[in-house]
Amino acid sequence: MCSPQRRGDYRKIDMPNMSYCKFHNTLIDLTDCRNTIEEMVTGDEDEMFRLSHEEARAAENLAEQCFDILTLLCEHAGVDLDQHQDARALMRSVIASLPRR
Repeated sequence: MCSPQRRGDYRKIDMPNMSYCKFHNTLIDLTDCRNTIEEMVTGDEDEMFRLSHEEARAAENLAEQCFDILTLLCEHAGVDLDQHQDARALMRSVIASLPRR
């Protein structure tokens, strides 16, 4: 069973990827992806991590999935996302701007 951790403490711990740990394990990996993107956009250009074309496509798909999750949650909560539909196009252009090899 997943053991609770303090907020912001997303260290990888060994545990099976069972359905009851799905969000916990994914959160750890997603946090790692977020930190990598932050390093890419704020890091020193000489030491900047660059995405392969395959990883860049995966990053775009991941961002798309995150947007879809947000959309589902907003629909459930009755929040109107229509005014933010341009956010999807903005997200794609931002992902496309990430450094690639």
